[in-house]
Amino acid sequence: MVAGLVILGVAAAYGMDAAGKWDVRPEIVLPALLGGLCVAALTSALTYAVRRRSRRGASEEGGGEGEG
Repeated sequence: MVAGLVILGVAAAYGMDAAGKWDVRPEIVLPALLGGLCVAALTSALTYAVRRRSRRGASEEGGGEGEG
């Protein structure tokens, strides 16, 4: 979701540039795109870690249910 919002923002910026409403410099937009994709990767990694930790805690509390 984060990556999609970042790419949508960059597309909107280039669309405004094509329409003549805004002068977009590639020196600004491309690093913003890369930074946004890094934030998306960090968000994904943190979400995975939290879900893995909560799943591990639930299996310890469950007394071994579902193991087989």
